[in-house]
Amino acid sequence: MENINSKWINLIYSSCIFVNHFAFGITSNTLWPALVDLSKIYQVSEETIGYLATFSSLGYLIGSLSGTIYKWLNRQLVLICMVSLIAVTMAFVPYYGSVYLLFAAVTFNGIGGGSWDSSNNIWLVEMWPNKHASVMQSSQFMYGLGTIISPTLISPYVSGNSTQETPAMRIKSLRTPFAIVGAIQIIVPIIFLILFIIRRYRKSGDFDDEHDSEEIQTVTGVSSNHISEYQSLRKFKLILVALLLGTYDAAELGYFYYSPTMLQHLSIEPSEAAHVLSVLSAAYTIGRLVTAFISLKLTPDIIMTYHFVIIIAAQTCLYFGRHNRTIIYITTVLLGYGFSAMWPAILAFTERHFKLSNRIGSLLFFFAGLATIFTPFLIARYLETWPEVLFVFEASYLVASIIIFISVKLLLIFRP
Repeated sequence: MENINSKWINLIYSSCIFVNHFAFGITSNTLWPALVDLSKIYQVSEETIGYLATFSSLGYLIGSLSGTIYKWLNRQLVLICMVSLIAVTMAFVPYYGSVYLLFAAVTFNGIGGGSWDSSNNIWLVEMWPNKHASVMQSSQFMYGLGTIISPTLISPYVSGNSTQETPAMRIKSLRTPFAIVGAIQIIVPIIFLILFIIRRYRKSGDFDDEHDSEEIQTVTGVSSNHISEYQSLRKFKLILVALLLGTYDAAELGYFYYSPTMLQHLSIEPSEAAHVLSVLSAAYTIGRLVTAFISLKLTPDIIMTYHFVIIIAAQTCLYFGRHNRTIIYITTVLLGYGFSAMWPAILAFTERHFKLSNRIGSLLFFFAGLATIFTPFLIARYLETWPEVLFVFEASYLVASIIIFISVKLLLIFRP
């Protein structure tokens, strides 16, 4: 009976995580189609407003370290506070008055996002250790659904480079979508708080210690020197996996963040650029649903390999056909599908080869945030005059990701 009750509690909490990841998908994708409008509202250049990504990543970097504090603070309560922070800071985006206050708010928003992102996947692995790959893909499917909603929600309210709209008119226009996004994001923290009072989540056993003991068992009977060498090599491989997630994440987020602005500078209307982002998000979401089933049959290693191929092929075709609307839409669908499986596949890859824990999750997401901090410095200042800079950025980070992935695979094959 206790196992049955535990299963139902896990189902309830998993459902809440899925719903919140849907809301988080909406929140994460709302700012970027509105960057040009925000530059007009806060009366700064597009290069300056592009640094929102840096402050968001800085906050994400800080929030990703939250996994290290769960020995002292209840994770559920921490996430209630962090997700509420995301909701509040997003709702007031048009109203901060000063770009510096906007940067501060987006930093706090990133802290909440980093905390949520680095924790919810570990939480799902705890509850469903034998089905984690499919469950994480399903969770990311919900995130993808959210990313479809946000550009569709905001596209009627953006004006882009129109000279007829004053900052006050833009604020009045944008307040509706940002208020809606904040309201959607606050729903699950309220539910989590009620659940905490009624039936708080309790994991079975010590998740971190269990994984540590498994690692110790694999080297039982080996000399202390060999154990030390094994542990050092394992740490090195984990750092490489963290770098893999970081470089890949920078490429994916860089494209999601800046492709609408790039398309606008390639003579695409702002509303259509937001629509293209919706197409990207739709393909991204469908891809995650498909991969949730594929992951029951194929290993994360294989899934990552063929998705890398799809992304590189789509980026190449888009570069050469960037002035053709038909090619833009076709390659956008391919890119969305290519990007779709990579994030959860890298996490499943980590769980398969190293076992995820709160500490390892913090390491992975810390590197993910670290890599994206530099994105605006590499893209934002050039985007207005040289929109193709996004392709150079994507190629550099994707090639780096592939090299790191191959290196990790070789280490796993020859130095288990």
